Amino acid sequence: MTGLGRPRTVHNEVKIAVWGSGSIYEAALAACLRHEIDVVEVDDCDVLLLANYARILKAADRAVPRVGALCFHPSVLPRHRGRDSVYWTVKMGDATCGVSWFWIDEGIDTGDVAGSVEVARPDGVRPRELYEETLVPLGEMILDALLGQFKLGIFPRHPQDERLATYEPPRPKPAPVVER
Repeated sequence: MTGLGRPRTVHNEVKIAVWGSGSIYEAALAACLRHEIDVVEVDDCDVLLLANYARILKAADRAVPRVGALCFHPSVLPRHRGRDSVYWTVKMGDATCGVSWFWIDEGIDTGDVAGSVEVARPDGVRPRELYEETLVPLGEMILDALLGQFKLGIFPRHPQDERLATYEPPRPKPAPVVER
């Protein structure tokens, strides 16, 4: 309380670094801007956001952010772990689709989930359309909610249920076209 008996407003500053590319990377930057969160270099961040970042993060890099590294994954983890989850969502005819933001650990897509959402998968869409038109907006929506929590000093973590885990291989490469 202040001397006048009013509650003191506590503003927890959180610093975010963002690595990645493409539309989810742009959406992550826009979400930080909406929340008036400083986007900083990784060596001064609380949270490193990985938005369409396709490399495995080494232990030394995971140790740099004060809170952790949070990664976007275009499926509801632990289903469709691996780098081609959108392709497999469509190929396997899943009735639903969704996204997860999860804390990176030493495994591949195995860390605790900070937030996720699942919706009905639109019929007749190709993987790229599903990603751009449905999954990226969902990812931005979940990130918006998470950033609001981060500003309050809340960094949610929910373990994945290993009994539900699937790991999908890379999508098959198309056969070369032979011209005659």
